[in-house]
Amino acid sequence: MKAQTFTNYADTANYLIHEIENKKSLFVNKPLSVLLDSLKMQPVHAIGSGLQGKTNFGKSVSFCFNLQRSVDKQHFIIVDFDSVPPYAQLFPVFYPAVGQLGTIQSIIAVYNTLIVTNVLVKDYTNDEPVKTGIQY
Repeated sequence: MKAQTFTNYADTANYLIHEIENKKSLFVNKPLSVLLDSLKMQPVHAIGSGLQGKTNFGKSVSFCFNLQRSVDKQHFIIVDFDSVPPYAQLFPVFYPAVGQLGTIQSIIAVYNTLIVTNVLVKDYTNDEPVKTGIQY
């Protein structure tokens, strides 16, 4: 799918809520590539979860669509996976060197064929200030 530019915060939020979370049945139990191919915008960064322990590292990944540091300005989806590569293989993809983050391309390359078990969109209701025009 061709990348699209959304004109404002509410447009992007509505797209993620209505086209991704509300239609997550199209993506669950399918490879991540099905979800990524359907997106009208591409993620620019990914964050692996499970930093507390090696067993669950990377079973959830937040795919971010902008590089805002403040959560109330971010757009992201959280994708869960049932099975992921071992920690020793996965950790260097996210953190190839001390103080260095892995590229979105290298992370997607590892996850592209993995099966999605759930997709969640950021909860926009607590954004400060409340964003007008977002329809839940």
